[in-house]
Amino acid sequence: MEIEVKTSINLEDGKHNGTIEKVEFRIEPYEYTDVFIKEQETGFSIKYGCPTLISEKTKLGKLLAKFVELKVGDKLDPETVLVGKEVTFMTIMEKGRDGNEYNKVVDGSS
Repeated sequence: MEIEVKTSINLEDGKHNGTIEKVEFRIEPYEYTDVFIKEQETGFSIKYGCPTLISEKTKLGKLLAKFVELKVGDKLDPETVLVGKEVTFMTIMEKGRDGNEYNKVVDGSS
């Protein structure tokens, strides 16, 4: 399989609009929910990761509460609730463990 080499895309720090395009779940090394947002102007896809735990005080719970009412005991499918939703979010550049800088969605901004 051949893969095209592309230029690196970075979003400027600040406010952006986008649409949640997909939600993925992973269990290694922790249970995590990854929410992928496609930025409106560039088409750049950025990932927002949350521990897979829903309550009024968790990252995932706070995100879901922007779209549905959270009731203790209810079961929600984050993919069903989030995919296709338009969001406004903030990004900042953050240095990774490898020394490179990456865009990061600011917690609570979407």
